[in-house]
Amino acid sequence: MRLNVNKTSGLIIPRDALTTSLKSLTKPSRRRIPLLSAMLLAWSTFSPAFALDTWEKVDKRVKSQIYELNVGLKLRVKDNLWAQLADLSPKGHFPVYSTSREDKGFRVVCFGSSFPVRTSQTDKTFFLTSAHVLSGGEQIVKECERFYAAMRLYAEQPDASNADAKYKELLQIVNLSTKGKGLVGSELQTYQTTVDAIWDTYETYLSLRADPGRVMFKKYLKQAGVEPQYGYFLHPPGPVTQTPTEARVYKTAHSDKEPDIGILTASGTTISGLEFDTLPASEGQEVQVMGYPVASEIIDKDADKHYSPTLNSGRISRVTPTLLQVDAPVSKGNSGGPVVSIRGKVLGVVALRAILNGTELPNFAGAVTTQSVQSFAPELFSKLSVR
Repeated sequence: MRLNVNKTSGLIIPRDALTTSLKSLTKPSRRRIPLLSAMLLAWSTFSPAFALDTWEKVDKRVKSQIYELNVGLKLRVKDNLWAQLADLSPKGHFPVYSTSREDKGFRVVCFGSSFPVRTSQTDKTFFLTSAHVLSGGEQIVKECERFYAAMRLYAEQPDASNADAKYKELLQIVNLSTKGKGLVGSELQTYQTTVDAIWDTYETYLSLRADPGRVMFKKYLKQAGVEPQYGYFLHPPGPVTQTPTEARVYKTAHSDKEPDIGILTASGTTISGLEFDTLPASEGQEVQVMGYPVASEIIDKDADKHYSPTLNSGRISRVTPTLLQVDAPVSKGNSGGPVVSIRGKVLGVVALRAILNGTELPNFAGAVTTQSVQSFAPELFSKLSVR
């Protein structure tokens, strides 16, 4: 026999018994009218506990708490110079980084979705996202390190005693890349030959193949002094003129053995966080995936004027202890956004898109379970009261 449970009062009403009782009262009876009135009064008292939210109500309540996350990067090298990607080398199409003394600010190197989450700590706000979003600029940093380490080594050839002067000369030649199409003739030839030679130096002496212990690479990288600086900017829904919340990394996964979760924190903010759903996710359950997919910006001609999360409906197609498989449309930019139940609570954090033979499968994605998030940062959730 199925039971109706009133979560407010704890009263359990057998559904079949209630139906039978109501049917037996359909005939007019002066004696039974008070009993019918009492039953209907009881039903009207308990029925709100059974009323489900609509997705429209959930969307309206949750939408304002979905942020777009922009990861910015600045690169500083020796002598207080700022480096920026300027070109690709002619032969291998490897990155070429020019320098200037002007700090031109952060360059957005990665983006995704994020949302505040309720924790046991109330003095600051914590935001969940995906670890791979936070690490999106690492490849750029690595290429910059390789380029300037190789330039330092190339400056020693063939005369190590004149390395510093040669290095400054190389910097000037590399900066010719800023001329773009205006670079012609002998200048173009000198520039192309030089940047190719720098990358040849890396491949010959400093690559993992040539220097498996990374001894030489670390030596010249130290001389180059490449220093990355990251910025994490959370943009709330609304006009782009709003000042973003600047956050810092509290904790992030560093290996495949950890869940693809990154946690940001912002001091001095009082943003209410989304709650984890205390009811377990189930296969076939209707959900919504919320975030900032690139696909949405492609069709929105006013995307550069506002931040507005996209809400995609679907169902959970598979449940494991660490991963939820969902069939809601998910594409680049959704990473870090929540998978939300009809209760308006979080079931998971979007982390994976399915790509087969280079083609994205938009209705086949994965999300890290809230259980995995809690295990990843127990200090934030273990003392959290259940509501």
